[in-house]
Amino acid sequence: MREITKGWQDFWAEFFRIRYQHPDRPAITKEVVSHIIHTLNLRRGNRILDLACGEGSKTLELARRGMNVVGVDIAKVLVDYGNESAQKENLPVKLIEGDMRDVRFNDQFDACIVISSFGLFDDSGNLKVLQTVEKALKHNGKFYIDLLNPFTRIKEREERWEEVEDGYLLMKYNHNLLKGEMRITYLYITKEGNLIKSKYDELVRLYTLPEVIKLIETAKLVFKSAYGSFRVPLEEYSITSDRMIVVGEKP
Repeated sequence: MREITKGWQDFWAEFFRIRYQHPDRPAITKEVVSHIIHTLNLRRGNRILDLACGEGSKTLELARRGMNVVGVDIAKVLVDYGNESAQKENLPVKLIEGDMRDVRFNDQFDACIVISSFGLFDDSGNLKVLQTVEKALKHNGKFYIDLLNPFTRIKEREERWEEVEDGYLLMKYNHNLLKGEMRITYLYITKEGNLIKSKYDELVRLYTLPEVIKLIETAKLVFKSAYGSFRVPLEEYSITSDRMIVVGEKP
């Protein structure tokens, strides 16, 4: 078996967000965006900031529904792909390459969203993300942050196989209960027998709701509510929920 190690942008960004398109992704994207619009009571013409937007699936869907959207992602390959997709549809979208801890917007947006990408740094880094949100929002602007539910995620089995494009994906989960972290190792085995792996594992901080609220308040934001799924009618967050979605505003 030939072993190939790739960097994060080649392995995760290009493969998972561009090459490998899960058949359920379009339907999931529409469900997530519907939940965002319903929860935040968004209106056509609102300005939305999408942090860690990836290839822009939610960014573009929000634009299709009448929003003016700016997306930020650290992976140039995803930013370029998203901008090209937006241009093809003539959508009011701009994707910018940048680190969501360091981008600078001031009082420009009606809402800010972070989907499936909060907790990728240590506590100080994750606080910087929330401080980015606080600076970017207008007075009374709203935020929507989607996180893993630590109580259900901690039960994730140690290994999971999934058939993907031209091969199979093995995901290995390792939990550090003392630090409240989950490390995920991805191994992609092609049908030709090659083993492709990322140079870096994915490390996610599994916050409890009180921990997240404390960070939100430290960033001078106001927590309003928490939900447990992307479904409408809204479902309150519980320890058995699929997700932990926190919503609030800038005072």
